[in-house]
Amino acid sequence: MKDVMMLLGFSMGLLTGALLHKYSQGTQELLAQGEKKVVKTAKQIEKKAEQGMDEIEKKVKDGVKAMENKINKTEKKEK
Repeated sequence: MKDVMMLLGFSMGLLTGALLHKYSQGTQELLAQGEKKVVKTAKQIEKKAEQGMDEIEKKVKDGVKAMENKINKTEKKEK
């Protein structure tokens, strides 16, 4: 019986939410604002990730150059 009541409560909540979304202008505006905020936050995260990747790429290139310089110096000493 408990399971039936939980299922009924969930169904009523789902139906109420769907009706609010379809017919309530305020709810639609609220959801649109929330969607815009999520997209804005995602773009900010993407921008930060790109900046982080650029920094990592620069550090890797600098590290590779340093290793190449060390290898070249070692080769010159051996000759």
